[in-house]
Amino acid sequence: MNYRDLFSGIAFLIIGTTTAWMGKDFFADAAYIPIGAGTLMGLFSLPLIWRSSRSLLARRPSSQPAMALVDHSGRFLATLGCCLVYYVALPTVGFYTTSALFIILLAPVLGERRPVVVLGITLGFITLLYGLFAVVLKRPLPVEFFLAS
Repeated sequence: MNYRDLFSGIAFLIIGTTTAWMGKDFFADAAYIPIGAGTLMGLFSLPLIWRSSRSLLARRPSSQPAMALVDHSGRFLATLGCCLVYYVALPTVGFYTTSALFIILLAPVLGERRPVVVLGITLGFITLLYGLFAVVLKRPLPVEFFLAS
């Protein structure tokens, strides 16, 4: 355990607490997901904070070697570029189309070469997004470019 573990735990606790707090303003049925996810994130961060604090206070050297923050800088930069293109294209192209293209284009960048796996993940993820946002949360998403009038 090191300072990075402590800071990660604190960051997850803050993000989880904020998500749960902001989720309380959603509609009754839609509030369960952000409140539940935020609460779980906050609860799961507590053991990480506890263990890293104990390790740092005891001043024991870590038994695990420190790992690099980014293992493959080329893939990291390509992923960052794909995320920026996704962010810029989202309002114009539409949520579902942009998300599907993002997954299909990012998979080879990250090393996945099997088209059936990529298409399965894409269809499953888009179906999950539709179910979450359109059915459960009842939130409008950016309209697809081919459906806009």
